[in-house]
Amino acid sequence: MTEGPVDLTGVPVIDEHCHPVLRDQSITEPRVWRRHFSEGRGAHAGGDALTSIAYREALAALAEHLGCPPDEAAVLAARPTGSVARLLAGYWRDAGVAGLVVDDGYPPGEVGASAAELGAGACPTWRLLRLETCFEELIRAHSQLADVREALRSRLEAERARGTVGLKSIAAYRGGLEIRRWPAEAADRAFAAARQVVERGGRLRLADPALRDPLLHEAFAVAAPLGWPVQFHCGYGDPDSDLRHADPLRLRPVLEDPAYRGLPVVLLHEAYPYTREAAYLCAVYDRVHLDLSYAVPPMALTEMAAFTRAALAVAPWSRLLYASDGVGIPELHWLGAHRGRRVLGACLGELVASGSLDGAAAAAAGAAILGGNASRLYGLGPA
Repeated sequence: MTEGPVDLTGVPVIDEHCHPVLRDQSITEPRVWRRHFSEGRGAHAGGDALTSIAYREALAALAEHLGCPPDEAAVLAARPTGSVARLLAGYWRDAGVAGLVVDDGYPPGEVGASAAELGAGACPTWRLLRLETCFEELIRAHSQLADVREALRSRLEAERARGTVGLKSIAAYRGGLEIRRWPAEAADRAFAAARQVVERGGRLRLADPALRDPLLHEAFAVAAPLGWPVQFHCGYGDPDSDLRHADPLRLRPVLEDPAYRGLPVVLLHEAYPYTREAAYLCAVYDRVHLDLSYAVPPMALTEMAAFTRAALAVAPWSRLLYASDGVGIPELHWLGAHRGRRVLGACLGELVASGSLDGAAAAAAGAAILGGNASRLYGLGPA
């Protein structure tokens, strides 16, 4: 019986859910730097990081990589300088990142690098379309809901034609994951209210489920026959998301809808703390997948091991996907890749030691989770 972690160090990763980095990487202020390692807001976001185990572990890993002492000032001083492309390419090579599936809806394009720039010539990238951002753009552009619906179908067809590999919903941030069928008159009233915001020159933030849900159903109806995956933010996020309404079990009406039998669904962020609920959904629905994020949301390695064990204990490993959810700075994407191999290898090693898996099966599971499953799900080829 083999003991110890399964060695996944040479396995390339496909990061199936991440975001662009900021074009400006000249970070010198510690409080600005710390905010990238917290889902908090305001002073809390930067102020308490030094007492966070997750942040301490991140500093230690980065210091070892950069060859400097494990403290903020030393890490900031040792960060590579030069172009963003050079910075990214170095991190991608070191972390063995073989591909990035990118939600470029955040951060916005004026401050964030494009999906293509994120690859930095060092690895392929593929795009996701953030649905709620798309809905807001179309509502601003059209004065009739029927025109929004038609434009949405056209936009989705165009995105598919240009190679966009999946859709992404942040419904959990915009009213929760209970996605309903609404009467037409309720949708019309909600649309009229949204248009009033547009006409007054206000900032439109689509959060009324009476308008959000019909547009989501429109998108699902396009995606399902194509087998086009839809990602859902679930669980842990910043305070803008009401965690009580981010439980993936609330998606059951969508999963049970006969019109969406062909719709692949990806539950993001290991749905933490609803990992067991999400793993259950993977076990009973043949098109549900669970994303294991090893950089964002921030948590200690011990908790990453706990959610990895919970997922492996219930979900088929063919439904588990590696991700970093890295955003803003490339160190998060880099950390995710190294932590993912480390934590997953340790948990698979436990299963080998217990007799649940043999070494060959554990190695196959690791390779599938780190990249093979994402490649199959999204149909990834040359970017």
